[in-house]
Amino acid sequence: MPRGKGRGRGWGASMTASAQQSPPVVFNPPSPAPVQSPPPGFVQRSATGRGRGSSYEPKIAVVGAAPAPTPRPTAVCRYQIPAKVLGGVVPAYKTKVVCNYLEMKIQPLKVYRFDVTITPDRPKKLLPKVFTVAKGIKFPKQVISFDQRKNCYSLNPLWTTSDERCTVHVEILDDNDAKMSFEVSWKKTGVVDLGTIINHMKNHGTSLSTPMEAIQCIDVILQQGTLESYVKAGRQFFKRPRNPIDLSAGLEMWTGLFQSAIFTSRAFINIDVAHKGFPRQQNLVDALVNDFRLNPKMSLDGQRGVELFQQFVKSLRVKANIAGAGTRQREYICNGIVEPPIKMRFQISDANGKPVKEMTVAQYFETEKRCRIRYPELNCMWVGPKDKNIYYPMEMLEIVYGQALNKQLNEKQLSTMVREAATPPSDRLAKIKEVIRDMKYSENPCFKHFKLEIDDKFFQVDAKILEAPKIDIGGGRPVDPRRGAWQANRFLRASALESWGMVAVDVDPRNCDCGNVIQMIIRLGRQMGMSVNNPAFTKFNVTQHELRSVLMTAQENKLTFMFIIISGRDKDAYHKIKRKAELEVGMLTQCIREMTVSRRMNDQTVRNILLKVNSKLMGVNQALDNRSLPQCLKSGGVMVVGADVTHPSPDQMSVPSIAAVTASIDVKCFVYHIEMSIQTPKNEIIVDFENMMFDQLKIYKSHHNALPKKIFVFRDGVSEGQFAQVMNSELVAVHKAYARHDPSRKVEVLFLLVQKRHHTRFFMGEQNPQNVEPGTVVDTHIVHPKELDFYLVSHQAIKGTARPTRYHAVCNDGNIPSDEVEQLTYYLCHLYSRCTRAVSYPTPTYYEHLACFRAKSLTYGDRYNNADLEKKPIRLRVMDRMLQFSRMFFV
Repeated sequence: MPRGKGRGRGWGASMTASAQQSPPVVFNPPSPAPVQSPPPGFVQRSATGRGRGSSYEPKIAVVGAAPAPTPRPTAVCRYQIPAKVLGGVVPAYKTKVVCNYLEMKIQPLKVYRFDVTITPDRPKKLLPKVFTVAKGIKFPKQVISFDQRKNCYSLNPLWTTSDERCTVHVEILDDNDAKMSFEVSWKKTGVVDLGTIINHMKNHGTSLSTPMEAIQCIDVILQQGTLESYVKAGRQFFKRPRNPIDLSAGLEMWTGLFQSAIFTSRAFINIDVAHKGFPRQQNLVDALVNDFRLNPKMSLDGQRGVELFQQFVKSLRVKANIAGAGTRQREYICNGIVEPPIKMRFQISDANGKPVKEMTVAQYFETEKRCRIRYPELNCMWVGPKDKNIYYPMEMLEIVYGQALNKQLNEKQLSTMVREAATPPSDRLAKIKEVIRDMKYSENPCFKHFKLEIDDKFFQVDAKILEAPKIDIGGGRPVDPRRGAWQANRFLRASALESWGMVAVDVDPRNCDCGNVIQMIIRLGRQMGMSVNNPAFTKFNVTQHELRSVLMTAQENKLTFMFIIISGRDKDAYHKIKRKAELEVGMLTQCIREMTVSRRMNDQTVRNILLKVNSKLMGVNQALDNRSLPQCLKSGGVMVVGADVTHPSPDQMSVPSIAAVTASIDVKCFVYHIEMSIQTPKNEIIVDFENMMFDQLKIYKSHHNALPKKIFVFRDGVSEGQFAQVMNSELVAVHKAYARHDPSRKVEVLFLLVQKRHHTRFFMGEQNPQNVEPGTVVDTHIVHPKELDFYLVSHQAIKGTARPTRYHAVCNDGNIPSDEVEQLTYYLCHLYSRCTRAVSYPTPTYYEHLACFRAKSLTYGDRYNNADLEKKPIRLRVMDRMLQFSRMFFV
């Protein structure tokens, strides 16, 4: 080749966040494990570094040896997770459901842990093979579980001498059939006591002090038994199906499995099917032609769709295959697209690095490799280390099989993935059973060695189904949802659509009957109780460049609302329009896709659009009937809050994260105000939470002439390992923000962590694998036995298997009974403005997702300095003029 120069482990409870509000609830700590003599080369130490349990660490007896690795610091929480408060009377009936858990039994074994160092540590995908060969040479009769990175575990000490390390040299063939030499070194680092898990389950240890060392050991043992034919991606394992689904743009959908150990009052394995997009193994030119519709007989410069291809090849692993050259295939990572081989010139250097001649890539392959290039006009690919200039014609590169990419799917790929992965419950359960059969847990030698026993039947868990609330839509007759949905032919409080207009941006007028859309909006809006005038402004031939001046003209004519028909040809049209309307002009808008107008513009579609319009104009679509109000809402003075941070995809490391906080400002918990903030990438904690909550309280006070007595926070996107961080930072921020308004009074805070990123699924029964009913709650067996921790299926899945949402309280100042918290959460799922059905998690949580998406639109094209964001997050606000008309502009 040419080269130039140059996620729900622990449980327990002790006291609520405010000791003044709630007396402490203390549980007995786990009993200490019996004292044992350490094996040769080890001394006894604490399993967690805090004096709990029993473990061992190696004696440091070698002069000049590296010090033992420092344990990862554990966040110490100033609060304690509150105990579940029993009591409360909530209408519900009991039932049983099946979940995708297999019960597991573990023994209180002492497991030896070793640090594994493989030199060199590249390529990473060869490390498991290197370890297997080294283990076969040095410890052929031992059963060892390896995490494929740095740690391995065994029931035996492997060697009985006092030596700290054991080293072996091995040679293997890489993917290019070239010999590679490695040094594999084992170092004694301690003994893990699996009994700490048993003690933790028995004594209901708190979620803030789970025995992570022992749990990590169990997870590694479980992974060891995964089939070799699977490709590992995190905790998921994939294999190519016989007929993979085409996701477009070079990707195909693979199916696989997810498995994880879950410890509550019992031990389980959570098993689920997984789906992921993988690049199709093929020649790069074939991908260019078949998947991206590009012409290989000419340069890619200027060809339509080349940007999508550039995104696809970035960081893609490829093999170089020079036809007839007789050389081994070499594997590289793609850096980017460069000039065609007949134009791309480079210098060839001698052994001393001195340039001896210059030639094109085409000349090099024809003269040096005796290989004629078929597509001399097609761009070359720059591959390999970025400090080297290695170029290949695309026709000589093949996409490597089975590479898991951490790239964000485009809109079409994501839509296809969601559609194809949404399998009916019966199909999903059948796939999970097939995975379990493939795994053959009962025959796994690693499981037998570590004495893991895994049941072969799905676990049946106690559940209850909450009664749905009555929904007030006006007219004095509340409606009863049926299977999570209801009919609404009117609004509870209809708004007035008076000074409004419609424009079409970059739209073919032959495809859009805008006049018909206007008539449908007027007719159906009036049917639903809105006061709708005829439009005061219409223009159907506007370009994106002209839009700002058109909106300014409309505003000068006293218009307050604009419908905008947008083209599907510009994928960023929505972002551009919202940015102009809300940051530059101050105009409320409702976008409608051109395809919707031309293909799907019926009465139901217009009613759905009007649900959003009425909300944006500060109308109220529906509310909980007064007879259905949860007890904790009846006394009033409640502010319901949703909070989340959204992050860029893994391939966008320099793009900042967006934090959003939504808060209700009306007594019906229907109208919300949002605060948005730009902060450093990948930071899950909301850095400016105190100031955002201060502003939310200020808005609430302006509407009620008083601060709320209670604040119910639904915080999305937090994993178990971040509980302490959120409590130390964000929970404290809520109290600080309130104290800045009124330091003399403490507010009652209910702080619930909302988790959707899990693999727990429920079914009516193994023989009747249907979705469970909306309102199904599971708060026993598979959740923490003493903390306020529950799963709720609040919605009816339109397609596929319903995903429950998990809720875990980290603060409950008002000692609200668990049944009432579950009812409150379920009822808030019925107040989402965009539809007349219960959604999968509470309305404030949905709204903070919408707020984060709106912030993405408002920051479209902006660049941020992460160093500046480290010092201070940037608050993002729309024009004050628009907020005078609507707080709900984001729905």
